[in-house]
Amino acid sequence: MPDKDNSPQRMFSDLAQIGVVVRDLDKTMRELSEIFGLGPFRTTAYPPAHRGDMHRIYRGRPGDFRYRQAFTEVGTIELELIQPLEGESIWADFLREHGEGIHHIRFNVPDLEPVIEHLSQHGIDVIMKGSGLRPGTTWANFGTESQVGFTIEVMNALPGTNGRTPQDL
Repeated sequence: MPDKDNSPQRMFSDLAQIGVVVRDLDKTMRELSEIFGLGPFRTTAYPPAHRGDMHRIYRGRPGDFRYRQAFTEVGTIELELIQPLEGESIWADFLREHGEGIHHIRFNVPDLEPVIEHLSQHGIDVIMKGSGLRPGTTWANFGTESQVGFTIEVMNALPGTNGRTPQDL
């Protein structure tokens, strides 16, 4: 029987990722590799060309944004680099308003709906949502900057996975 503990401590216990918005993905990967020894990075475009089933929502309406992203493991945390390419998105907004920098932290959860309901009760709404790279997953970003200074993202982790981005991008 699935665990039904929807306490905030339980919902936000699996910190999985730190997301950073950048202007130049290749330059940032190169600098992180050469100076800090991070990598190797796995890169992909979003939405992937081979996935026609990707849904995207930006501020309550269908989203038509594209971006490049890169992932690497840093200890127990996944580092995600995001370079907005086109369309309206929270990453393009962030880059325009703040410049490059740490944008979000992501928690893996078994089910998004209890998280959406919990945060909604605190006046925090989903500002962007979309299909994950792993089929069957969905991520959601919440408007938490005024409360905590950055965006909170959650993704439903599928049973039998570690909730990380697939290795075979």
